[in-house]
Amino acid sequence: MVVSFSLNEIAWKRIILFLFLIIIPNYLVMQVQLVGPVDDMVGLGAAIDLVIILPLVLYFFGFKKRVSWLMLCAFVFWGLLLSNWIIPDEADAYLSYFNHSVIVIEAGVIVLELVLFVAIVKRFPFLIKNHRKEKNMHYHFLLSFSAAIQSTFSFRNERLNKFQFTLRILATDIAAIYYSLFSWRKRAPVMVQGQSRTFTFHKDGSYQGVFIMLVHAMVFEIVAVHVIVSNFSHTAAWILTGLDVYALLFIISDYQAIRLSPVVLDLKGIHFQKGIRQYGFVSWEQIKGVNENTKSPKEVDQDRKSIALALHGLEKDPVPYVIKLKEPVEIQQIFGFKKNIESIYLKMDDPHKFNETVSNYLKGIK
Repeated sequence: MVVSFSLNEIAWKRIILFLFLIIIPNYLVMQVQLVGPVDDMVGLGAAIDLVIILPLVLYFFGFKKRVSWLMLCAFVFWGLLLSNWIIPDEADAYLSYFNHSVIVIEAGVIVLELVLFVAIVKRFPFLIKNHRKEKNMHYHFLLSFSAAIQSTFSFRNERLNKFQFTLRILATDIAAIYYSLFSWRKRAPVMVQGQSRTFTFHKDGSYQGVFIMLVHAMVFEIVAVHVIVSNFSHTAAWILTGLDVYALLFIISDYQAIRLSPVVLDLKGIHFQKGIRQYGFVSWEQIKGVNENTKSPKEVDQDRKSIALALHGLEKDPVPYVIKLKEPVEIQQIFGFKKNIESIYLKMDDPHKFNETVSNYLKGIK
């Protein structure tokens, strides 16, 4: 059993409400000094709010079901960063106690991660072997690697299986590094004969222009943010620069993954990987049929029980076809999240040929 949670299980409205209720009043008191000058005791109250109260509230009430305690550690860490930013120098006498305490907690988490890393290293040869095996059944990296992770790191103790979620996050990071830095000489597979067919969905449209625009915007943002923040804190400037560079790698890797991962139709079903955002497999037995889509792009976006193998420019074009499923199918999303879908919206570069090929496969199983 794989233990994880999907984006649908995050209580977004409650999280936003708690953030407003706790962060804004503390900001107004500490930075704007709305109630007058602040002292160390007021700073202590703000630190308790941001480092203890806010993480606990988000952990216990920000999700529709209980999640890993590692999420609480992450909330505490970000609360500490937030408190160091909000609390001014004249009120931070007690803040060092929180800094030292969180450092000890984070050190414990790192030790736990190192233990997990040792366990992973010991099983690494089995992971490589299972990945090679899974590559014969799956055409795309993320799907084959995730399947290899599940088969390699399945334990009798259900609590240990929770770490599969962490490993699937690692799979996304590995994919981001590979596609952004080491895939430029690769070519997308083309299968037009035999029992398999490949179809792209990134050539027809203006998504490439959007990608170039995003890359340029991120480059300018990295430079501008670094210059502005460095006037206040060099450490914070380099931290934000590292995060921005990481985000830039994700944007580049997502486009490269889209270019190198066409949709594959074979005797088993439909294999797809939409960049590094979504990936999965749907067998022909799970498909009810392929029909013309009558929904507008806005209605497609609002369909929470679906995915769209479609890319758009600044303006969204109609999606011509939709595949209806007989029952919900679980697919993988970025950072190990999962989603149950009941339909797939399609905007292929060759939509009519794709529709014809899918129909032919479906007729063959009847």
